[in-house]
Amino acid sequence: MGPMRIWGRKAAVLVGGLTAVAVVGGMLPAEAAPAPRGAKTTLAPVTTITPAKGCVVLTPGMNGVKVRMVQQRLGLPDSAWETMDARTRNAVKKFQRARGLAVDGVVGPKTWAAMGFREDFCMDRWTAKPALPLTATAAERRKTMIKFARTYLGAEYVWGGAGKVKYGIDCSGLVLQALYRAGLDPQPITVDKHVLPKYRTSLELYNHSGFAHFPVAERKRGDLIFYRSNETGRVNHVGIYLGKGKILEAVSGPDTVRIGKVTTYRYSQTIMPTVVRPF
Repeated sequence: MGPMRIWGRKAAVLVGGLTAVAVVGGMLPAEAAPAPRGAKTTLAPVTTITPAKGCVVLTPGMNGVKVRMVQQRLGLPDSAWETMDARTRNAVKKFQRARGLAVDGVVGPKTWAAMGFREDFCMDRWTAKPALPLTATAAERRKTMIKFARTYLGAEYVWGGAGKVKYGIDCSGLVLQALYRAGLDPQPITVDKHVLPKYRTSLELYNHSGFAHFPVAERKRGDLIFYRSNETGRVNHVGIYLGKGKILEAVSGPDTVRIGKVTTYRYSQTIMPTVVRPF
């Protein structure tokens, strides 16, 4: 199943025409068993993030910021998903044909350079640098994670985005970079995998064996809150809990990073029964 915009420039999909708000309870289980509830997060803090390879060639199905930039350069409408779909590849072929390049609908370094971008083709290897020493407390890490995520408020939502603020980001890309900044590197999850056609970083974070899970009713500031698709049952959204019923999240409608409310049901999603407590 492909991604779903909730409102804004992509689509309008509400449950029964309304945004549903309910008391947390009656949630369905995750599709894979996460760490035992109440267990301690076993991921050790780091001062260096495993380097990303980046330089991702935009083949069919790839997602992310570089796709968005290509679509904008070729004049595709804002309603286009940031995916190398048939429409995007056909536009790339038309460009390649006009420029005397190999016509394959794939954006590699040569086609990227021909499009005249200032950004290097390997811009997608960027990761936030950990800001804390190994001796930092859990409270200091939570504070750093949230502070970093707040710098993205108002940024554009870009499906598959996981880079710097000015290029846009999606929900799990935001959380992943915020974790990096606070000194956690949840391998084997990486920004390289984040843009792959069928890879879902939110699901991988929820099911990561190194994270502790607690009942959603026991959520605390700095926990990661997850939602699942009502259609597939798979986790497809994540945000950072701020306390007092607030969640910091990148949402596909209204296509931005915002502070929203935690609800049991939202659009075509249901909250997951446990939260992840990274620190």
